[in-house]
Parts: sequence; C-alpha cells; structure tokens
Amino acid sequence: MAVKWTGGHFSPVLCLNASQEGLVASGAEGGDLMVWGEDGTPLGHTRFQGADDVTSVLFAPSCPTKLYASHGETISILDVRSLKGSLDDFHANEEEINCVSLNETENLLASADDSGTIKILDLENKKVSRSLKRHSNICSSVAFRPQRPQSLVSCGLDMQVMSCREYLGDAVEPSESPATLDYKFAGG
Repeated sequence: MAVKWTGGHFSPVLCLNASQEGLVASGAEGGDLMVWGEDGTPLGHTRFQGADDVTSVLFAPSCPTKLYASHGETISILDVRSLKGSLDDFHANEEEINCVSLNETENLLASADDSGTIKILDLENKKVSRSLKRHSNICSSVAFRPQRPQSLVSCGLDMQVMSCREYLGDAVEPSESPATLDYKFAGG
C-alpha cells in the first residue's frame, strides 16, 4: 500500500535519493529541497537562491548526513542536520546539471549536463580536474563503476551509452549503431 508523504514540496519533484540510514532527500523545481525521515516526516527544507531546479541529490555513503545537490550549474554540499546554508558550493558546469555521482572512495564527483559534458570534480582539492565532452546532446546520467574508482558510464539524449575506463584516458566510443549494445572496448 502506498503512503503519500505530505507537508513538503509545493512544486513538481524532480529527483530523490535515500541514505543507508533511511533518510530521504528530494529536489524539486524552483530550487526546493526537502529531507524526510524514513517514515515520511519532513525533517528539513531549503530553497536555493536563484530558483534553479534541483535536478539531482545524492547522499555520501560514508557520511549519511552529507548531501550533494545539483541546482542549475552548481553543486552544493549540505549537512542535512542544518539546511540553513551549504558547506560548499561548486560552479562546475556551464549548463544545467542533470545527474551527479560519487566514486567509491568519495574523492571524485561526476556531473552530467545539458551540453553533453561530464565534469569530474576533485573534492579533496576542490576543483574540476577533468572535463569530458562525450555526448552530442544532453547527458542525462552518469555513474562511477563499483570497484573501479576512475571508471564511469554515461548516457544521453543522443541515444548513446558510453564508458570511460579511466577518466584520465580516452572514452570508449559506442559502435556505429546506437540501437545496439555492441561496443568497441579498447584493450578490454
């Protein structure tokens, strides 16, 4: 039986993520971000300045109170215990971010945007370490691969799924037919 959680958003919800401890974060249009208890109780709310849509939220696995949220071209790091302000803000991308992903060691954050670009953010040095322009249209999603801290996959509205075995190296390009999953893997 579905239970509707109330007392939260007043605009369309675009994304959500759940922590290992049961917290849920949801992002909505107009810069609206909510944190919920596992029973659906609203625990916190913030609205980012500029009213850019919150398009991706992600809890840090090693620190369940740390939340990454993308809004517009910015990624904010928040402490869900106090949503009054962000711990850090990174203006990483040049167009709206659609998805963020952490690698397993949580020192790299990838962000995919509307230009088809993936930015790799070095969280320890607080700077963009690499920019990957792999998609010819919107890059809708990106994910680091488990047990491969510098390997990621992405997909986009160009009908392509792409793999980068090493984010410092070259992307593995898809085959000529975007309708197949037949890929040329260099050296793999």
